[in-house]
Amino acid sequence: MRAFRGWKRLLLSAVLVTGVAACDEAEEQGGEQQSMQDRVVDVQTAQVSTACLRELPEPSVQSETPAQLTLNMENFRYSFEEDRHRYSHDRRFRESTGIGLFIYRGRICVEDAQVCADACVRYRVEPGGSLTQRGHHIATPVDPDRITLEYWARDDAGHRFKVEHEIRTDGTTATVVDQ
Repeated sequence: MRAFRGWKRLLLSAVLVTGVAACDEAEEQGGEQQSMQDRVVDVQTAQVSTACLRELPEPSVQSETPAQLTLNMENFRYSFEEDRHRYSHDRRFRESTGIGLFIYRGRICVEDAQVCADACVRYRVEPGGSLTQRGHHIATPVDPDRITLEYWARDDAGHRFKVEHEIRTDGTTATVVDQ
């Protein structure tokens, strides 16, 4: 059973983002460009970091107000592949206070949010801009399921924060509960 769980974690890591590497839990403690503000990238070409927070540049602005990051998930499409319910979709990150940020870590949990994959990423959202990622998907062997998605970010002033969503699946339908 332990070997099977390890295989599932590996598959989940591939689902979260292409080219992932495990994040160090200790770090948690402490494409294609349209314009400078709005970017759309294909998941297959997204820039990925292997050191989470460690590899981010030093904070470059001074602000007591943190960046405001939102994540919208849309255009869900269903398929059944390799004994899994697959929900392809687009993810759009938007910053609304005029402070740029880096998203440096992501985690997705399936099977009633109990089986998780954690990955280092490196996505940039410019001040007042957005980043749209096309071609993401969530895959789960369970129907229905409760799935959680979390991203950690640090803005250009050094503030760290997290965005998270819960997705409920039922047959061919995926619904973002808290969007």
